[in-house]
Amino acid sequence: MDRIRAPAVFSQRKKQKGMHSSNSSCSYEIKFNKFVIFIMQRKMGMTRRMFLMELARRKGFRVESELSDCVTHIVAENNSYQEVQDWLRGQNVGDSSRFELLDISWFTACMEVGRPVDPEMKYRLMEQDQSPPLNTTESEIPSFIASKVSQYSCQRKTTLNNYNKKFTDAFEIMAENYEFKENEIFCLEFLRAASVLKFLPFPVTRMKDIQGLPCIGDRARDVIEEIIEEGESSRAKEVSNDERYKSFKQFTSVFGVGVKTSEKWYRMGLRTLEGVKADKTLKLSKMQKAGFLYYEDLVSCVSKAEVDAVSLIVKNTVCTFLPDALVTITGGFRR
Repeated sequence: MDRIRAPAVFSQRKKQKGMHSSNSSCSYEIKFNKFVIFIMQRKMGMTRRMFLMELARRKGFRVESELSDCVTHIVAENNSYQEVQDWLRGQNVGDSSRFELLDISWFTACMEVGRPVDPEMKYRLMEQDQSPPLNTTESEIPSFIASKVSQYSCQRKTTLNNYNKKFTDAFEIMAENYEFKENEIFCLEFLRAASVLKFLPFPVTRMKDIQGLPCIGDRARDVIEEIIEEGESSRAKEVSNDERYKSFKQFTSVFGVGVKTSEKWYRMGLRTLEGVKADKTLKLSKMQKAGFLYYEDLVSCVSKAEVDAVSLIVKNTVCTFLPDALVTITGGFRR
């Protein structure tokens, strides 16, 4: 079979193709020769795909930039079995049975342990799983159809009324911990899962409630299942009690302080903001000095009274020039 091009992966194909061929064959040692991975760009985007390819190569995996006869495992994100099959047909692939068709959760599991994991059923894209039917006789919300939930957070309306706070709080703790460890993949996985659960118009009380939802990976499912069964997540609880996590959470709450600075302070033996302020040997940047100076104001929430006062000033000013204008105050962003 001739080599098959992945659809529109690069704008400058020849130049970048040569570059990535060099990366995969020369820059990193291939430890797992029996596994040849191709990551679909569909529903993923070029930047994320390139990041994942580079990560896998650093871990010793062989990753192909284009689909070819040597590929053994095809990894897809937020694509059903049927969508992958349709894509393969578009690439003139007649027989797809020679490929292992796997969800991105298999890839992230491999990256977590640093070696290939068995492609169990839970990782495989299966024909019968592509459109799970909703049993409206058992569903508390008959009008809710999981398959209609967008995979993109910007296309989902999310109100301030979060019905699944016990799950999303745990997800955000896990995401923050992975952010402090600079693990972008797992951090993003938990943030996406939290975003989806915040969107749901009902509380999740059983695993069937999340069936068919996008962006709910195996790690998030494990947390959900434990909270449903035990009332809390032991993993999130362990993280929230971890000394490193608690120190980084304090440090990064200061304007101008990121993960790198937090790591530096932690290695110096500092554990609290009081300890940082008491250490006269530290040289703080202008932003960090401002962060400490106005710390209480910056970390406090804006009150409703403040919002109303600002709203009135803006409305009066706008109406001076446009009497019929409609002014609405919206929130959701850190100031």
